[in-house]
Amino acid sequence: HLSRDQYRLYNLIWMRFVASQMSSAVYDTVAVEVTGEAPVHKYLLKATGSSIRFPGFMILYEEVRGMNRNNGDNGDTPVPTDLAVAEQLDLLRLIPEQHFTQPPPRFSEASLVKALEEYGIGRPSTYAPIISTIQNRGYVEKDDRRLCPTETGFVVNDLLVEHFPDVMSVNFTAQMEKRLDSIADGENNWVSVIHDFYQPFSERVQKAESNIPEMKMEYESVGRPCPESGHDLVIRWGRYGKFISCSNFPECRYTEPWLEKIGVQCPNDGGEIVERRTRKGRIFYGCENYPDCDFTSWKRPLPEPCPNCGQLLIAANKQYAQCTVCEERFKLESLPVNEQEREFESA
Repeated sequence: HLSRDQYRLYNLIWMRFVASQMSSAVYDTVAVEVTGEAPVHKYLLKATGSSIRFPGFMILYEEVRGMNRNNGDNGDTPVPTDLAVAEQLDLLRLIPEQHFTQPPPRFSEASLVKALEEYGIGRPSTYAPIISTIQNRGYVEKDDRRLCPTETGFVVNDLLVEHFPDVMSVNFTAQMEKRLDSIADGENNWVSVIHDFYQPFSERVQKAESNIPEMKMEYESVGRPCPESGHDLVIRWGRYGKFISCSNFPECRYTEPWLEKIGVQCPNDGGEIVERRTRKGRIFYGCENYPDCDFTSWKRPLPEPCPNCGQLLIAANKQYAQCTVCEERFKLESLPVNEQEREFESA
């Protein structure tokens, strides 16, 4: 009586639950170090691999599918487990490859939540406000789904780490929440816990107020004069993100919203399509002439016209584009390259 999708979801939940009650898997792990001598240099090659001895819960449920459990570090060739110490090996082939150390990737919203969970920072109910706050206050910007710190974010972080090193430690929140939980459980007195924190913290706040220099941010000019005062318009960061205001603030309080143009014309009235956000932070695309024009799209419009009818294309996913009129799908690779660099992400 279940549909295909309903059954797959039910089966996944059932197997995951039963697997959580089963024994752990047992592996035989081997680390191999192979030395080689050349006329001038000595070489050391390392590899690790594992073979399963007892599958345990993995008979029923395994999160990573299609991976050879006997693979080495490179995931291509299994490492033999029947090697002996000081065994002589024959060099069959030497493949020279150069590898560069890559910096760790920027946090995405999902990986940031995972890091908060690992460090014990916050609760599930506070993860969404944390992520929205650092974006709304201009500490980070989302670039290709990654959270990249802004200049404001760097400055604020450096000042806080310098003057409040204990509070800015990743362990501070977890430790404080444990103390608050102990108060709720009746193990500690709340007065002593708050006093131990507030006394040194208040002293640091007083020192910071006198020692932190006044930081003046250099605002980016828009290139247009203010229609009310004639001064330059600049880009500022507010509680809800970017906006445009007069550089003569607070004498002139002229403001206008910041419109993130994507280089695509609206199919209804020819205006520029801009990137907007809902109150919950979800990105969508609409015409800059709203409310006179009601065009909106959850998926990013593309600058290339439809090869079939010449109408607007949207990014259906990372491989395909879809026409909003004839609904034909096209591979992005087959579309003619626009003068502007094509950048998109699936909604």
